[in-house]
Amino acid sequence: MSRLAPAPSATRGELILQPNYFTSSVYVKALRDDISMLQLRYHEAFSQQTSDTPFALFKTVWLSQGWNWLHLKVFDHRTRQTFLDVTLRLFLERTVKTEAPFTRAVALFGLYLFFYTQIKDVTPPLYSIANIPIPFGISLLVPPITAKFSNISSISSSPAACHSDLGPMNPRDLPRELFVDEGSVAVAESPPQKRKGRPTKREKGKKAKRALEGLDEWLKRSPTPEEHTSDTRSLNDRLQEYQMAKVCMMNSLRSAGESAENGTLGSINRVVLERLREASELVGGTENSENVGVNRIEKAIEEMTKNPTSWGVLGLLGTRT
Repeated sequence: MSRLAPAPSATRGELILQPNYFTSSVYVKALRDDISMLQLRYHEAFSQQTSDTPFALFKTVWLSQGWNWLHLKVFDHRTRQTFLDVTLRLFLERTVKTEAPFTRAVALFGLYLFFYTQIKDVTPPLYSIANIPIPFGISLLVPPITAKFSNISSISSSPAACHSDLGPMNPRDLPRELFVDEGSVAVAESPPQKRKGRPTKREKGKKAKRALEGLDEWLKRSPTPEEHTSDTRSLNDRLQEYQMAKVCMMNSLRSAGESAENGTLGSINRVVLERLREASELVGGTENSENVGVNRIEKAIEEMTKNPTSWGVLGLLGTRT
């Protein structure tokens, strides 16, 4: 009687990269940045070389940047098809007429090299494409460049269904899926409905905790005793500066022969009194004390007419020195 060792009924599943990864912003944005970096590196190398072999120089930059390993990114048939289509399409979008001639040339070099370095004749076989779908309206013809490549016609004559303005490519726009980091998204939570009846002990505790946290925040924003003392000193310094400036101004007016009733000081006091009366009428308030509002100003002006050394309104702020 033979005995069989226990074995799983099915093989373990394999992890396969899904096609939507290559149409998402994760791959599309990264590859666009890599293509821009490839153009920058080639421009630096091209500006420093003197030989008449631009494509050979491009292949050197291509290999130094590791682009020859890009074909080994995925092997699954369905996903590899999307990978090749999207990659060639991202090179193709840099060859439009709105781009600079140098950018179009580098994109054409990359498109040509990536297309003709596909992995073929291997076991098991890998998916490869025979031509590039190019919509009408996109021209790869850059005369000084295409004249050097005999195979460029096989790329530019690939079949296409519609004009590029009609969005014939699938997906229509890249990227199709946008990756959003969960940590950067503020999830809008619906406000909780207020429960009827008396609050529970838990709700009271939460309310007390929020009040305590708010008090802590207020204390943090409040000035410390040292800061309060500094602000008080600063206020006293400003008041002293004002008083000194006021004394200088009054001495200048008196030396110029200004009278308290008809001079500049009298005009200032009358203007202040009239404006204050207008404001009092608009507010409609009543003033019972003679030491506030209009009554206080009138008293100060009356004192100024009786005493030539009085300053009127200017004497109400601070003490006279």
